[in-house]
Amino acid sequence: MGSSWALPGPFWTPNRSRIVKKVEEWLDIVGLKGFGDTPTYQLSGGMQQRVALARCLINNPDLILMDEPLGALDALTREKMQSLVLKIWKETGKTIILITHSVEEALLLGEKLYVMAPRPGRIHKEYKLPFALMGLDGDLREIKDKKDFVSKREEILTMIWDMEEEIMGKEI
Repeated sequence: MGSSWALPGPFWTPNRSRIVKKVEEWLDIVGLKGFGDTPTYQLSGGMQQRVALARCLINNPDLILMDEPLGALDALTREKMQSLVLKIWKETGKTIILITHSVEEALLLGEKLYVMAPRPGRIHKEYKLPFALMGLDGDLREIKDKKDFVSKREEILTMIWDMEEEIMGKEI
């Protein structure tokens, strides 16, 4: 197990085998088993996001801040990553703060959702949501089709649209 990705250089540390084991464990958890020696730039966008998540989690933080982590991913990869985020949340009990412009993603992954108002930036409305808990054991696509989910999504999108019209004018 002399992988260069765990500890660069030819040095030895008493914790080397423990560190290598932990790295392999987190790569497996995020679905990247066997990619430990692959340079990050050779990985797909979704795989790069998984590496970033593993890098964060290996440090065992109490809080994880994710700022638009899934925005650049294709729809299928995004759905898989949403499921992974929920799985990690369930298994680790970590507090995850997710910043996103995707109302649907915020509804799916959040227990609490804060709608921000522009100029000046402030919390406009807070929601307490059941969908993340439902997503732990359910199919995210089915949750998105639920009447409550669709209704909440439309309410929030209308609220955001109205705020934008107020600032930009109705001739957008």
